[in-house]
Amino acid sequence: MVALKPTVGLVSRAGVVPISHTQDTVGPHARTVADAAAVLSVIQSRTYDGRDPATNAQDPATGGVPLGWRGRFTRPTNIPTDYTQFLDPNGLKGAVLGITRQGLNGFDSFVPTPAPVTAAVEAAFKALTDAGATLVNLDALNYNFSGGPGELLVLCYDFRNDVKAYFATRVGVPVAGGTLADAIAFNNAHADVEMPYFNQDLFEACNSMAPGPDDPQPAFGGMSYNQAIKADHDFTVNNVDAALNAQHLDAIVSATDNPAWATDLLFGDHFIFGTSSIAAAGGYPIVQVPAGAVFGVPLGISFFGTAFSEPTLIRLASGYEAATQARAHNLPTFAATVPFDHIQGPLQQAAGDNQMQSVATAASSPVQGAAAVAGAAAAAAPNQAASAKAKKMPHHL
Repeated sequence: MVALKPTVGLVSRAGVVPISHTQDTVGPHARTVADAAAVLSVIQSRTYDGRDPATNAQDPATGGVPLGWRGRFTRPTNIPTDYTQFLDPNGLKGAVLGITRQGLNGFDSFVPTPAPVTAAVEAAFKALTDAGATLVNLDALNYNFSGGPGELLVLCYDFRNDVKAYFATRVGVPVAGGTLADAIAFNNAHADVEMPYFNQDLFEACNSMAPGPDDPQPAFGGMSYNQAIKADHDFTVNNVDAALNAQHLDAIVSATDNPAWATDLLFGDHFIFGTSSIAAAGGYPIVQVPAGAVFGVPLGISFFGTAFSEPTLIRLASGYEAATQARAHNLPTFAATVPFDHIQGPLQQAAGDNQMQSVATAASSPVQGAAAVAGAAAAAAPNQAASAKAKKMPHHL
């Protein structure tokens, strides 16, 4: 799947349940880069939406630009009305791209990224050069792409305040006009429905933060909210924008995250690595495109740029898509479980299922045939039931 995360402020967030006004943005998930570009053409905010100050070039707090641009640049006056004009099947020819592998070995040294995943990432990077791009190893130049040092503090602090403002606009629901504390209490009172599998650690952590923007936050080493905002701004300027400018890059590229996982009701998620923090702290855009598969589970790469660089990112991503046809080689399926009951990928599994069906059909008697089919159904039923009951939970706020 293609995903396009626009610059914060390019698309109005009006009506969206908030996490952080500093980092929140709304963008499309789509079948192709062309589809995503078409959606962005419709939802972009060339003019001020009075319901979202981030779209207002005259807003005294933001100037209509994301955190990374504040105090440096003004909001563009030539925001496109049609982003499909930037689609280019040859978009990678002559492009100069900065590559970072920071974090791709995993957040936890005891749970390293599996070798088949890192091999697939390297193959995806090679496809960039095969399509005509020049790659610059940014890690060898000592840039830091680990993410904004204040990113989580900003998310948590903003969430408590922003969700309260959102609840103030609601009517006819239990937490209308309430606070995050009210939402926590409601969840506790209805835990059998609201939290049958997991608790609300992040809600409680956000609600426990000191109230003032200059108050030290003990959970974050004493850093205050305003210090976190400055740290994220400086991280973006000194690493993302510095690399783009000094190395004359069209974009920065990395793997998006590890292939999708099944959420385990005992141990939770299996989130090994992710790179969205490169853009999140400063409010910058990302376009992610399919880049391959590992045992049938899709893997993507992401193109990162400075604020309002969506035209360039769409050109590059569409060029990669055209050159690799990665999605066409790994079409979506509705496999019951991956890779628990097959490790060769959905296409090979389908072939195996057909062989199994042929064996069952060719059994020497109707009774043997019925037994084979019944056995297969019995083996599949627990997995299907678990899949149907499992509730997908996010790996972060």
